[in-house]
Amino acid sequence: MIYTKQQWYTPAEVAVHNQASDCWVSLNGKVYDLTSWLQNQFRTCMCTKSCSCAVKTWYCNNCVEYCPCFKQGYFFCDSKRLAMTILAYAGKDLSHWFKNGEWVHYIHPVTGSGVTYRTHGHSSRQPVVPSTRWRPLEEPWWAGDRYVVGKSTAKTRPIRITNTLTGSTVTLEVCSEETIYEIMMRYLPHNSHLLSYTWRYMGRGLCLSKTLDQNGIPDERDRFSDVALAENIHIPAILIYYNDDLTEDPPRDECFCIEPTCVLKRPERCFKA
Repeated sequence: MIYTKQQWYTPAEVAVHNQASDCWVSLNGKVYDLTSWLQNQFRTCMCTKSCSCAVKTWYCNNCVEYCPCFKQGYFFCDSKRLAMTILAYAGKDLSHWFKNGEWVHYIHPVTGSGVTYRTHGHSSRQPVVPSTRWRPLEEPWWAGDRYVVGKSTAKTRPIRITNTLTGSTVTLEVCSEETIYEIMMRYLPHNSHLLSYTWRYMGRGLCLSKTLDQNGIPDERDRFSDVALAENIHIPAILIYYNDDLTEDPPRDECFCIEPTCVLKRPERCFKA
């Protein structure tokens, strides 16, 4: 079994990254890690921190307060405005900010020109009012895949995985786009001997390269809601059967693995050799 990097993320997984030192957002089906981008934005602020944190850095103990010069709109804190806009929505979806791949515009009541709508104001590089401070815009964080860490699911669904050997059941929230193999990676922390089990649903074997729907495991929550039943009244269960061949780490001198990213250094080729 080769460990694969997680490709799909649920809204709950993105929501836990909601701090200045760990900031993720989702946008149009993609998940962005903007932690390093925030660091570059906040370093432009030269204000003296007045919080009660013991060590006063740009984010301290994950507190980013409004400094006096930022409230008055001075130049050396203008770059902090865009960062504050992102930080206010850390861990959330920002798709409603954009239209056709560009930031939503509105007519400014003072200048009468179309400008981007940003809750905490514009940055120093492109103020709303025409000014000599205008600078060429750098590549925005949402353009390109520089900060992309994965994809955001369109719909999540619960699934139960029952170990018929031990009788234990684990309920996971998975992405509807994930294959059975990717779901196995989510289940791996609960059972490190996945190679010793066969996965079945209603007595049928499952294709690891197909999704739950493609394997005939329906999501009936909408039907339950139509008849006023709780969505979790029934959660489909995948049964895993022990094959009586418990996998163990092979001796290093007998391992033919050349993949440095394999799980516990024991890929399938080692057992076939």
